[in-house]
Amino acid sequence: MNLTRRQFLTYSGAAVLSLALPGRGQAQAVRIPVLLYHDLSIHQGEEETVIPSAFATQMEWLYGMGFRAVSFDGIDSLDADSMGRAVIITFDDGPASFMDHAFPILAEYGFKATVTVIGQKASGVTSSHDPSLSWDECRFLVKSGIVEIGCHTNALHVWGRGPSPALTLAAFNERLGKDLAAFQDRYRRELGRPASVLAWPYGRYDRTSIEIAKHEGFRYLLTSNRGYYERGGDRGEIPRWPVNHDADLPAFRKHIERRT
Repeated sequence: MNLTRRQFLTYSGAAVLSLALPGRGQAQAVRIPVLLYHDLSIHQGEEETVIPSAFATQMEWLYGMGFRAVSFDGIDSLDADSMGRAVIITFDDGPASFMDHAFPILAEYGFKATVTVIGQKASGVTSSHDPSLSWDECRFLVKSGIVEIGCHTNALHVWGRGPSPALTLAAFNERLGKDLAAFQDRYRRELGRPASVLAWPYGRYDRTSIEIAKHEGFRYLLTSNRGYYERGGDRGEIPRWPVNHDADLPAFRKHIERRT
């Protein structure tokens, strides 16, 4: 029997993983890792920047161990065994590097991902040192069937990292409804339907923010709080694990394997 390397990874990984998964008859809850990426680049700009080869290694490990990356909507259709092998991959900021470095690998493995874009940057308001996916690229990615485009606000990704943010949370909420409505309007014109996923810029939000987002039609609200997501859990505060440049493979594996 002649096996390709990808087939070998699939068969061997599934066999190994089946030994570690809870049995069908157990009532143990399965926690799903939601991974948070930003930029992929060989240039270490910020702590969130991951080297493309490290991302490739992480995805190959997941694939080889029998894991599958699914969409948020796809969680409810998984059976118990598939739940134990599920991860969710997200990218914030809609980085242009996603097209070059992430998408080919995800397509190779059949992994799904959610990319949240900043509306004004997808519309061309960007800088050469921080390029963003365009709406044309977003349409291409959506047509692939493996990428969902979400929202990272339209023009409110404005908080800095210092002690004095550009907006207070109250001022952010005052502008949020109009901002998200503008994003949804552009999203419908570009992609033909409303967006369902929203990631909070810099992870800042409160209960008022959540209610505003739900009113504008968002069903999955992504935080920067560390933790795991469970089917049937609170879609209004979905925790994620940030994968930064210092997340080596042992740390990555530890996070995935602690899901149960």
